[in-house]
Amino acid sequence: MVWRDHPDLCDRKVLKRQLFSGMTVEEIALRNGCTRGTVRAAMHHHRLRRPLVQVSEKEREILRL
Repeated sequence: MVWRDHPDLCDRKVLKRQLFSGMTVEEIALRNGCTRGTVRAAMHHHRLRRPLVQVSEKEREILRL
């Protein structure tokens, strides 16, 4: 299976929205019925990266302790 076979992976906006809504690569793969590698290939093609998780100040303090 190639990522071009999946309409959701072909559309950059849809893939970006899924990534930034907090879905993991595994969840996107399950939703589209493909493998993680297929999702990663589509992300690479669209030049998308997984968003960095925003850590709040409170969480940062807890991590420091």
